[in-house]
Amino acid sequence: MKNKSKGSNAERELLLALYDLGFAVSRVAGSGCSTLPTPDIIAIKKKKIIAIECKTKKGEYLNISDSQIQELITWESLSCCKAYVAWRLSKNNWYFIHISMLNKTNKAYAIKRKEILEKGLILSEFIDFVIRSE
Repeated sequence: MKNKSKGSNAERELLLALYDLGFAVSRVAGSGCSTLPTPDIIAIKKKKIIAIECKTKKGEYLNISDSQIQELITWESLSCCKAYVAWRLSKNNWYFIHISMLNKTNKAYAIKRKEILEKGLILSEFIDFVIRSE
C-alpha cells in the first residue's frame, strides 16, 4: 500500500473511532497540500475542540517537519483549541501527545517510540484527558 493511501486510511480509521466515542468529527482531506495551516482531523465533544495530526510510521522514531508543526502551532493559536499528534504504532494502537511535548531538532520535531509509549496517551486515556481538561 502506498504511503499516502496508508495515511489516509489511518486518518479515516481514527475519525470513525472518535465518532464512535461521541465526537463530531471532520477529516481535512489533503491537509498536507493546503497553503493554509490545517490539521488532519478536527474533533469536537462537549465544547472541547481538538486538532489532530495523524502519523503511521513504523520504526523507533517519528520526525515531523518544522513547517508542519509550525502550521499546527498557528492553528492552535488561531482556533484556541489544542493540537496533538496521534502516532499509530500498530493496528488499533494509537498514542497521542501534545505538540509541545515533541523534541525540536535542527530541521524537524521528533519523538522516539519509547518516549511516546511513556509520555503519550492511548485513545481511551486521551479522550478522558480531553473531556476533563479546562
